[in-house]
Formats: sequence, C-alpha cells, structure tokens
Amino acid sequence: MTFIIRWPAILVLLALVLISLGAAVATALVLGGAPVDLATVFSQDQIDRLGSFSWVEVGLWAAAGVLFLVSAVRLIRRTQGFWAWLLGFACYGGRWAWSQQAGGGDIVAQVQSIDVNVYRQPVQLTSATESTEAQLAILAILLILGVLIWIVDAADRAYWNREGA
Repeated sequence: MTFIIRWPAILVLLALVLISLGAAVATALVLGGAPVDLATVFSQDQIDRLGSFSWVEVGLWAAAGVLFLVSAVRLIRRTQGFWAWLLGFACYGGRWAWSQQAGGGDIVAQVQSIDVNVYRQPVQLTSATESTEAQLAILAILLILGVLIWIVDAADRAYWNREGA
C-alpha cells in the first residue's frame, strides 16, 4: 500500500537532488570564475543573481542535494530515509535563512510581511521565485514531502518489526 506514496516521494526527492546539485554547480562555476559559457543556459540576469550568492550557500545546496539523494536511496531500499530527509531539509532551509540574512533583511519581518493573497494567484507566485512567498511555498512543499516520507518510514518500521528483524 505504501507503494502509492513511496514512489512519488522518491521521484520528488530525485527532482530535488537535480535542482539542489544543479544550483550548487552553477553557482560554484560563476563564483569560481570557471571558463564555462553559461550564457547558453542562463540569461545575464540569472548569471548576475548566481554571482550574488556565497560559498556557504553553495555548500548548503550541495549538502541538501546529497542528503536528499541518500534519503531517496534509503526509501528505495525500504530503510529509514526520514532522518536523511530531515538533515537535507535543514540544509535547504538553512540556505534560505542564510540568503535572507545576507540580503540585509530581517527574517521575522519578511515572514510577517507575507501577502497571503499571492497564494491565490499561482502565475504571480511562479513568476517571482526569489520572493519570500515563493520560497516559503517551496519549504512548505518540502514539509509535506517530509510527512509523506515519515508515513512510509513508519509503515516500513512496522513491517520490519512484524518480521522480527
């Protein structure tokens, strides 16, 4: 029965791995000044935005990607993947908090200034992915994914307890 929940969660985790590691690699290429022409993939505005991130954020993105990969593999093997997901979520959330703080903003004030009506207009939300509302929506999706992983892990744990392993 957990097959219905397990495989979509695994696919979302693998997408998160690609997104996190892709962001880490692209930002590292820009920050490191690698002789790679990123203009074929990104616009100049996006390259400038990548250059505004720090090496700490690159490390947190890479750590989140690796931990999401570990969580996906553990879910495939039917072992406990929730704790790896939790550490990956902490890295991803920590990257968001770091970027908010490094941007000179007060995190509490930014969260309090969220316009709830933006969530009723998905087009506006997806057009400005760097906005606080969009970033919190991504974190909320990650939390929902974590709840699904926790449910699958609980079912796996109950199975292994019945088997006496």
